Amino acid sequence: MEIELVALQQNIGLHIKKLRLEAGFSSYEVFADKNKLSRIQYFKMEKGTNFTLKSLNRILNIHEITIVNFFHLLEKDPKRAIDTSCSDRMNELLKRFKLSKIEFSKSLGLSNSNQINSILNEKSNIKVKLAYKINKAYPDVPFRWVLKGES
Repeated sequence: MEIELVALQQNIGLHIKKLRLEAGFSSYEVFADKNKLSRIQYFKMEKGTNFTLKSLNRILNIHEITIVNFFHLLEKDPKRAIDTSCSDRMNELLKRFKLSKIEFSKSLGLSNSNQINSILNEKSNIKVKLAYKINKAYPDVPFRWVLKGES
């Protein structure tokens, strides 16, 4: 539970930074100064180490976004924490079926191996659609195992 909380705080911090960059501020110091915020506190907020809901709400008000919409965007973010066990499962599948990344991708109906490479390089997780394709092409491989490592 504590690990999940730390990951959530870091994710919130990353999104605060993303909002600042999208607003055209390359420097957190300039953003903090312009909005009459403590530079140190704002820096820590972007790192996900020091904020309350009140301080988060203050930042979101500057960006004219509600806290509800912020968490909704956070939930939809494709850049969520990477589950490194996805890479392990993908490697296991390649070894089990003795296929290259390209051969495996083609067997799933993918036009290239970019998605498989991204998982193997721990840049993305296995998505539901891919887990479904794997289970459909290889029925003896359980869908839940592919997606979450569950038997």
